[in-house]
Amino acid sequence: MSERDLSNEERERYIRLCQAGHVSAMQNKLYEAHFYFRKAVEIYPFSTNVWLWLARVAESHDDRIVALQNVLAINPNHEDAKRRLMELRRNQR
Repeated sequence: MSERDLSNEERERYIRLCQAGHVSAMQNKLYEAHFYFRKAVEIYPFSTNVWLWLARVAESHDDRIVALQNVLAINPNHEDAKRRLMELRRNQR
């Protein structure tokens, strides 16, 4: 499935949610950003970018790990996600 498989309405809502999440994250409104990005992945769960943003704004260590694992499930060669996941796991000890 790709973004092109979304209906126009879904695609527009997805884009609006991603934009709102990004703005909220930049304003350090992390709870709000998390809400928007979660709604975006409900529409299109195959976006590595949205999962990376979720890893950035997640409140818990475990949620950051799950978000990065989702990135790697979509793209096992995603170097940034691999690096960040290793750092999180190393800091978990």
